[in-house]
Amino acid sequence: MGTQFAFDWRQIIHSRKNMAVLGLFMAAFIVAFFALSWTKRLDVTQTSQATANAALANYAEYNLDTLSQAQKPLLANLDAQNSATGVIGLGLQLDEPDTTRNGLLSLRTAQLAMRQHHYKALNTMPLPPLHQLTGDVRSLNVLKSEGRPAATSVSTSASYIVLVLPYLSWITGAAAILLSCDSWIERRHRTLITARPLTAGLAGSSRLLMLTGFYILTLLAGFALMVATPALTAGLGDFNYPIAVMGTAILPLWQYILLFGGLTILAGIWLISFSMLVNTWITNVYLTTFIVTAAGLLPVMLPQLFHFLWFLPMPYLDSYATLSGTLVDRLNQPLASVVIGTGLLFLWTFVNLFIFGLRVKKEAA
Repeated sequence: MGTQFAFDWRQIIHSRKNMAVLGLFMAAFIVAFFALSWTKRLDVTQTSQATANAALANYAEYNLDTLSQAQKPLLANLDAQNSATGVIGLGLQLDEPDTTRNGLLSLRTAQLAMRQHHYKALNTMPLPPLHQLTGDVRSLNVLKSEGRPAATSVSTSASYIVLVLPYLSWITGAAAILLSCDSWIERRHRTLITARPLTAGLAGSSRLLMLTGFYILTLLAGFALMVATPALTAGLGDFNYPIAVMGTAILPLWQYILLFGGLTILAGIWLISFSMLVNTWITNVYLTTFIVTAAGLLPVMLPQLFHFLWFLPMPYLDSYATLSGTLVDRLNQPLASVVIGTGLLFLWTFVNLFIFGLRVKKEAA
């Protein structure tokens, strides 16, 4: 068994495709850091300006009518959002982090009120989901009480991670799919089976473990670059930055990263096991990639369907959405929690492996 595992590990390391995925994954974080730093696409300046424009447009539209009692709270909320963006801009212009943080807190508080009261302009304003807004308000209140600044631009290692967290699941998921899209195809080759007379169960277990190990190595390499690249230019930053889980419990950034990493690894293991299962039917790498990718994207494309199919693993592949509570808002399903998501990823991985074992035995018979 030791020889089998060693052979598989060397084969993965020596695979040009796998090494290319590792290289691309690592390069993505370096390129993204400099691109986001130069373009300021994730800076609060960009998002607050979009909010200000939308608030003014809505205010002008509703203000044209005769003011009714029902409209007054809406107009007051739009005023509050617009004023908060002005405070944010002033804080950034004067380089006053406390002013910027307070303006951001006022903005998120007004946006949360709009979500909670379902104001008429709700669908025309660029608002984060309800759980994310709730978590942002809690996090910003913690920062304010401790006199610490908010993450408003891609600069330090900590601020880079905080601002790209919503997008990390997509990148890590793509890496898992690319690593595993041919995970079992070569194991079906008759020459390899003859040269290494091992049971299908042992070969499958070896392949799953080795790909999981390489996937974890890929994640660690990418995270190391996420920390190291900004640190060389702006320092590490605040890794005790408060982040909310499910909009309520506050964790320091370093603990949140551990939780995020654990859920991401579980999601990757499910993707690898699903790719292996698909490979028992499909021997085309491109078609396998398409099928597994489509399965992962279904909850985003058809969230109403997964309101009822919340017990499937696909919605929980987005680790940030699961942890932040955005998944609850996306699916309109309160059962889509972190604990349930973790359990379902475990359960469905074993289901994949069970069906995989049946398929391989059937082929070998």
